[in-house]
Formats: sequence, structure tokens, C-alpha cells
Amino acid sequence: MGSGRFCDMTSRPTSDDTPGLGLEEREVADFLRRHPDFFERHLALLTELVVPHSGRTGAVSLLERQVTVLRDQLGAERGRLKSLMNAARENSQLQQRLQRCFQSIASACDLSDLARVVPEVLQKEFDLDSVVVKFLDTIVGTTAPVQALAAYSDETVQALIQRFQGNACLVEAPPSAEVMCHLPPASASRVGSCAVVPICNADQVLLGWVILAAHDSQRYRADMDTVLLEGLGGLIGAACTRLNLP
Repeated sequence: MGSGRFCDMTSRPTSDDTPGLGLEEREVADFLRRHPDFFERHLALLTELVVPHSGRTGAVSLLERQVTVLRDQLGAERGRLKSLMNAARENSQLQQRLQRCFQSIASACDLSDLARVVPEVLQKEFDLDSVVVKFLDTIVGTTAPVQALAAYSDETVQALIQRFQGNACLVEAPPSAEVMCHLPPASASRVGSCAVVPICNADQVLLGWVILAAHDSQRYRADMDTVLLEGLGGLIGAACTRLNLP
């Protein structure tokens, strides 16, 4: 180590004066890890050592390379921090929207009011193209407005009922024919994706469903997490129970 050359620290020159490889290199690396202050005691080495630089031609000093690496790491950490802050901000906004939805739905005074409030608040808070609430006519009878009734005997209604078997909710892009027929004609052609959330009572009897339709084909995807959608269906089902719906 008296010569001040990095390769002299632990490596023994070979016959062609090339530093040894393999274990000897690991010994050098281990030594530096155990002695992080080595270069403070041998500052001259910082000006002699050079390392490849991925973004430039040739080589740079070890100190410059270290500064570049640290700068890149700092940039990456700042990016991750910004992503976390954005996610926290979005989650906070989502929580506020859900709270307003829950308050509006929980304040519905009867089934007609519920059928009106649900589309209004969801479409407003989540910027949806359209929201449709349907109740099975065999369950609610005449307690819901006509436009909110779904005829149990209808083929498209039967198709949806069958598809709900074993599914917490349906996510489609683009919407299927049995869903499209329940959307308003004026908006059906603009819908790129949708979610169909079943409404059930405490005994898991199907009462109806809510269709959330969006213009964006990526808004509702088959691989998305549906926990919030399921929670929405549970909330509306609880409201129906409160309103004495079977």
C-alpha cells in the first residue's frame, strides 16, 4: 500500500503485471466496506482512479462518478416521494367523495328517492357518463319509479342475473349487449367501459343493480380492484334494508 496505487492494496501482480481477478477483487471490495474512511486517508487516489461512465465516452474520476450516482439516487427518491404524495392526495380526495356519496345515499327517505339520489351523486362525484339504478320488479313491486324497474322476465335481465352468480360485480370494456340495453340511448354509444354492481339485501337476495358507465375504455378494467365497488353495492343494499325493502 506504500506505492499509493489502488491495485497494490491487496492484489499481487501477475506475470504480465495485471491485477489478479476473482477472490482478490472481492477482498478489495470487502476491505473498502470495512474501512469507509480509506479514501479520506488517501485523498490522492481520488484523482488517480477512474471508472467507466455509462452516460459518457471514456472515464471520469471516482469522486465525480460517486457524485453522479448519488445525484441519480436522489432524483429517484424524489420521484418516489412525489408519487407517494400524489397517491396520498388522491386517496384523501377519494375518501371525501365517498363520504359525500354515503351521506346522500344514507339520507334517502324512500325507494324513489334512493333511485334518484344514487345516480345524481355518483355521476357528480366521479365524473361518470351515466349511472343507472335498476330494481327487480318482482322484488320491489310498485314502490320504485317505472324507469328504475327491471322486468324479471326480460331475457337481458335474466342474462345479467346469471352472470352475477359467483361474481361480486361485473366489469366490462366495452359493455355487453345486456348492459347496453339498460343505458340511456343518448349515452350508450359513448360508453367505453362500465361496472355493474349488484344490490343485495342482508340475506344476499338480489334486489337489483347499479350500472356505472364511463366514456374512457380504461376506466373500468377486468384486472382492477373492485373492493370499493363492492362496498358501494353493500351501502345501497343496506339503504334498501333500512327502507324495509325485502
